[in-house]
Amino acid sequence: MPPMVLRLRALFTLVLLVLALQARADTLAPYQIVSGNLPPFAVESGPDHPGALASLVHDMALRLGTAPAIQFYPWTRALSIVGAQPRTLILPLTRTPERENNYRWIVKLYRQQFVFMALRGASINLNAMDTLRGLRIAVLRGSPNESHLLNRNFQQVLPANSVLDMARMLERGMADAIYGGEAINLAVLADYGMTRAQLQVSKPLDYGEIWLGGSLDIPESEALLWQNAMKQLVRDGVVRRTLARYGLPQ
Repeated sequence: MPPMVLRLRALFTLVLLVLALQARADTLAPYQIVSGNLPPFAVESGPDHPGALASLVHDMALRLGTAPAIQFYPWTRALSIVGAQPRTLILPLTRTPERENNYRWIVKLYRQQFVFMALRGASINLNAMDTLRGLRIAVLRGSPNESHLLNRNFQQVLPANSVLDMARMLERGMADAIYGGEAINLAVLADYGMTRAQLQVSKPLDYGEIWLGGSLDIPESEALLWQNAMKQLVRDGVVRRTLARYGLPQ
């Protein structure tokens, strides 16, 4: 790209940021933040509350002047709220081509990997796609994981209302394996009583960026404010310390 174009693009971004800072008091009030109980990224209650990414969002919100309490719902309900109510933010939202035009993508929070998990001792090769395609695989309803598998010709994809339900399906033999974000599934299964030693985990099948998303009425200038706040958290070491506290890779 020619240097002149790069300079103009940088200047345009700077102008947007200045305008956003001038309008900050108006653009950030009021708004709400919704999430699902998806540890370790967002945790509704207990000693790990509010979760790694929810903590980062809270810290960014404070730097922008206000930090409304995150409201927790079943994940499909949280998705419906951001689609129906104005000035609503949502996390942790995986960015996919199918979702691209349905949300304002505010700021990138993390990158996760998607894996299969089964009980250790089960006669399943989790890295043999031809075998897995015919097995019963539980996924989180409302997540992109269902389409991940259907697009790869999996035949028995079983949507569940929560990752906890996925854990129950695995334990009770209603599913041969589960599929989804490695960090979330390991955390929920551990809370359910299934330790890492009791599980077999596949190599990553896919990767996804986790974002703070928003309703489409959130202006791009406001998204720039959040992105600038995230840069401050990175610079100040807050992101590194928060991820380390929750045992997440940098």
